[in-house]
Amino acid sequence: MEKEHNPPPYFNAQPTQTGVNYPGPQAHVNYPGPQAHYPPQTGPHTAPYQPPPYGFGAPPTNFQPVMVPVVTQSAVVSLTDVPGHIICPHCMTEVLTEIEYLNGLLTWLICGVLGFFLCWICCCIPFCMESCKDVKHTCPNCKNIIRIYKRIQ
Repeated sequence: MEKEHNPPPYFNAQPTQTGVNYPGPQAHVNYPGPQAHYPPQTGPHTAPYQPPPYGFGAPPTNFQPVMVPVVTQSAVVSLTDVPGHIICPHCMTEVLTEIEYLNGLLTWLICGVLGFFLCWICCCIPFCMESCKDVKHTCPNCKNIIRIYKRIQ
């Protein structure tokens, strides 16, 4: 015959509806409630007292306002093959850009394709057309390059 495994007896244990014994109401331990105040801890592991940072009491007498610099960033204007109004990033003045047409990748590519198909007479046409060239935008005030618009990257 097997030995029956019963739970250990509890102090003032009472049977419940499920048949398991639980301690009764007399067997509870007195724990402090949520309003209990514990003595302040002392020793090397305690933090020193610091006053609340904001919103409590008067502001300190040596209060100095902090000046934060504001950096403005101009919107990038799409400079294509025509002059455009822009604020020059070098001299910070509003200008209408000066443009200059440069031979770029598209110009040489069209010339090569025409030469490949034995159109030797037509190979120079892309170098005469502004619509095949890249465009360099410069500032008329400080003469710095603002952007080079490339037809093919």
